[in-house]
Amino acid sequence: MATLSNFGEQFAAKTLTKVYAEAVFPAIVNRNYEGEIQKPGDRVNILSFLNNVLLSDYAVGSDMSSETIVDAEDVLVVEKRKYYNFSLDRLEDLFTYANDIPAVLLENSSYVLKNAIDTYILEKAAEAKAGNWIAFDLQVIGGAVTMASIVTTATGGTVTLVSQTDADTTTIGGVELIDGTVVHGGFEACDVGKGFRLRSTATYVSPWYKIASVTSSVSAALTEWDGAVSGSDFTEGFTLRGIYGGDGKYFPKTQPGDVSWMVAGTCANLGWEIQAAYPTAVSASSIYDQITLLAERLNAGDVPMDNRHLTVPEEIVTQLKQSSETQPSGISEIYTGTVINGRFMRMGGFDIHMATGARLSTRIGKALGNAASATNASSATGVLMLANTPAFVTFAEKWSESRIVDAENQFAKKYQGLFLYGCKVPAYSRKFGTVLYGNF
Repeated sequence: MATLSNFGEQFAAKTLTKVYAEAVFPAIVNRNYEGEIQKPGDRVNILSFLNNVLLSDYAVGSDMSSETIVDAEDVLVVEKRKYYNFSLDRLEDLFTYANDIPAVLLENSSYVLKNAIDTYILEKAAEAKAGNWIAFDLQVIGGAVTMASIVTTATGGTVTLVSQTDADTTTIGGVELIDGTVVHGGFEACDVGKGFRLRSTATYVSPWYKIASVTSSVSAALTEWDGAVSGSDFTEGFTLRGIYGGDGKYFPKTQPGDVSWMVAGTCANLGWEIQAAYPTAVSASSIYDQITLLAERLNAGDVPMDNRHLTVPEEIVTQLKQSSETQPSGISEIYTGTVINGRFMRMGGFDIHMATGARLSTRIGKALGNAASATNASSATGVLMLANTPAFVTFAEKWSESRIVDAENQFAKKYQGLFLYGCKVPAYSRKFGTVLYGNF
């Protein structure tokens, strides 16, 4: 016969077993860290590299050049602390054996814990690589007086916008998106974390940079998508990739050599683009196309094509089941077996998981209309649906304590348990995540 002292350990083990089977997060995270968790606030280390290995041509009789790989040791802080502290009258009589824990108690405890962890992990969708968001982009094509300019800083750069209509340097007017919605064309708080790039025409566009902070409607601080400021893929003396010269694909050089692309007559009077300025509508007729765009973003970053996951709310599950791409020709992609980690089907190379309730985070879109001072309270709110491989986010957890104590002034026992966890999206790992920013 098991003793009452085993109850805490049995309860913790059975709760975690259900959590790991039913929650989404075990399928979409990795645990590649160094260190041990002992108490709240502990830190573990994640080693990552901020640039790829450079492949150079070898010349007989010539010395090989040496490359410095920029490495960063990201720190994961075990910042979340969740506890149980409940009492049961005459606990000894309720449990003859410690492993005879009522199913309803385990069901409830695992439900609240899985929701808490899933919510915490899925809100990291906002940290996906700049340029990897799928929604309606704001585009201002260069014109007679339209201009955006970037000045590099020690941490990246500062971008300044000038109005496309009156060369006003303090306010920016409205811009019509592809769906006909008119939104404020400058910077707002809701733009932080999203991608920004310069553009002159459809041909001449810069790489995507991350909007790190917004100073005003016409000014914002930019960083590289991975936070790097140097490396073999940077032009010497500049802290943004492609700001001088180009990468040959998204940022063509205007002439041979490392020459500034902002040459008069070629890329003068620059426009700009803010990615995912407004949520896109997700429907049964559009969802398959949107999933293929998520795959395209990951493919562009050379992300492996296996072990890809997309997490959506229950409303999108309905849209997927109604999509013509799954009825009937694609029906073979739908899982008919046991649902594990919320996974219910496969489409477009992704295992698709359902996160019910409010586990997925939301973000409001840009302000509607022309006024730079307009509040965006009337704007649309979109859900951040994370598509990623497990390399995107590192997770660490530990059931720290589990004990039984006497309840004061009661004929009862209290069960107390403490669960610690934390997660981190390392800088370079942002490329392993992309976001469908939409509403339905």
